[in-house]
Amino acid sequence: MERVYAFIDESGAFGWELDNINVSTHFIITAIIVKESAVDHLRTEAELLRKKHFQTGEIKSSNIGKNQNRRKRILADFLSLPFNIFSIVFDKRKLHSMYGLNYKTSFYKFLNNIVHKELRRAFKKITIVADEIGGSDYMQSFSKYVQQKQDIPTFFCEADFQFENSKSDVLIQVADLISGTLGYMYDEHKKSDKVPNYLKMLNKKIIRIQFYPKTFGTYCLTDSALSEEYDKDIAELCLKQAVIFINKYQNEDDERRKVQIIVLEYLLFRFMNNDLRKYIPTKEIMHQLDYMGIEKIPVQSFRTKIIGNLRDNDVIISSSSKGYKIPSKLTELFDFINHGTSIIIPMLERLKKCRDLVKLGTANELDLFDHTEYSSLKKYFDQYD
Repeated sequence: MERVYAFIDESGAFGWELDNINVSTHFIITAIIVKESAVDHLRTEAELLRKKHFQTGEIKSSNIGKNQNRRKRILADFLSLPFNIFSIVFDKRKLHSMYGLNYKTSFYKFLNNIVHKELRRAFKKITIVADEIGGSDYMQSFSKYVQQKQDIPTFFCEADFQFENSKSDVLIQVADLISGTLGYMYDEHKKSDKVPNYLKMLNKKIIRIQFYPKTFGTYCLTDSALSEEYDKDIAELCLKQAVIFINKYQNEDDERRKVQIIVLEYLLFRFMNNDLRKYIPTKEIMHQLDYMGIEKIPVQSFRTKIIGNLRDNDVIISSSSKGYKIPSKLTELFDFINHGTSIIIPMLERLKKCRDLVKLGTANELDLFDHTEYSSLKKYFDQYD
């Protein structure tokens, strides 16, 4: 299994005067995810783009500022490169009331614990490259935290941490660009009608955006979050079932549960982005698992042991010939029923035909469904005979 590299940087800063336009309402940490075999190529291509757009300077989101047209041009070039995005977005407005977090040390420790845990949980073989000590206050804190936690073993993770100077590592600079760009999507002081939909632009690169604090409210629906034809009751029910499963099993070490959590969080992420509320092809989900370091799963096993078992555990997932999704309206529930009956009914008819032919050919002396393990089938068919 190939190791992935995560080059991380942040956007935002400590501070609780959230009404002050100079104080960020959100703290965003982005990991640029790239397979080990592609690191050198990505670094070479990113350096060429750095020279094109920033000449002798670093790639820094703050140097682009509010020039959205320039930001779009720069992003368009970088999005052609072989990397993906894994971001964690902390809503400081919701963290403000949490005991102790009004102190910088405790605030950074809280963030560090989550970032460290999420990255190690999400990727099996990962090397995390962050800005060296002497960079931002946050990265200094993260460095000290990681050094203390470095030797903590996890059954499913082979993690390694490195610290580099962002001036000498262009891929850390790319993480800065993405974090700063996401700030225009989430920070209340940066959001504006004039800001392009960068989430839509970054769509194909995003593995997941994880929000904190994690509560059911993280996924709560608003009228602006969904298309007009959604059914609020159905959408909230389906989201609730998915969130219950995640909260119940997210800390388990079982490999199958780990895969199910990844799949479910990806479906939830796609669900909560309005323009992306569509069926997700199996191939796309498999691609995400591959980037998370999960060994290739046969399609049939994926359907039965991952999706099927999620449904067995009360998670409602619709499916059609186009893929899977968390339902948001009645027609999508009917999609699941119709897709299932198109498979199940013909199979039941074939079973019935086989049984009837054998009974006829043996003068009713042999009924295939008389075996104990087929008692449920026998009961089903006999009630309609």
